[in-house]
Amino acid sequence: MDKEEQKPIPRIRTYETDIEMRKRSGISPFDVVAKGKIFSVNGNLKRKNIILISILLVAVGGGIWGLSKYFFKTEEPPQVTTATQIGLPYIKADLETKLNFSVNNPGSLISAINKELKTQRKSESMIFLALPQTFREFSQFTEFKIPESLLQASDPSFNIFTGYHSGSSSVIFLIKIENFEKAYGSLLVWEKDMWQSFSQFLEADDVKNINKFSFGDEIIRNHDSRILKNKENRSILAYAIFNKQFLVITTSREALSIMLQRLIASPPRPL
Repeated sequence: MDKEEQKPIPRIRTYETDIEMRKRSGISPFDVVAKGKIFSVNGNLKRKNIILISILLVAVGGGIWGLSKYFFKTEEPPQVTTATQIGLPYIKADLETKLNFSVNNPGSLISAINKELKTQRKSESMIFLALPQTFREFSQFTEFKIPESLLQASDPSFNIFTGYHSGSSSVIFLIKIENFEKAYGSLLVWEKDMWQSFSQFLEADDVKNINKFSFGDEIIRNHDSRILKNKENRSILAYAIFNKQFLVITTSREALSIMLQRLIASPPRPL
């Protein structure tokens, strides 16, 4: 055999041999060698792959969410707030009338209520006085000294009525209660000063001798009530909480009875 036949067969360069050679030289299979320098691209490739996958996942998820909202959308019920009740009656009255007063003169509102109280009406009737104010706004506007704890325990909306009975008339406040225990406790504390807020609807002689009177318990229309009577044993303030939900404050026992009777016959429906 001649010398040419004894030469070793040259090894063919393959991808596997390149990897093997790189490993022997300490170079990563993912590194790039250029101009004698080694550039690592492995980390950059991984980061790019993660970013691309994240973008794809977000896009797919967003598409699925959008399709589900489109094909399975439901009609949400309208949100009803207590603000819709302000200025509207909780119960049906025999007549409704709008109070005309100046927004710059608190006394004009009290005068408007007193004017209605002096109007001749049928006995046992009840008139709703439309007033677009919250309970707190009315308290601040007229300087009624309503306890903060009672305001907090009450719904913003409230009603004012006038009740007519046996040749007399009374102003009636109807207030929705949110916390019965807190409201009732506030009323008991307020009893000693309640007359001050309602003094403009009371007789001058009763106001003059108010310190001689005190509240007492009484059952009216099967409801626990508190009544303030004058020296002639005539009621001048009265209040009760109907079904632990509606506070009635008025200037006579008769008007409290009329209102409780109306509430029992036709209880207010929640909004």
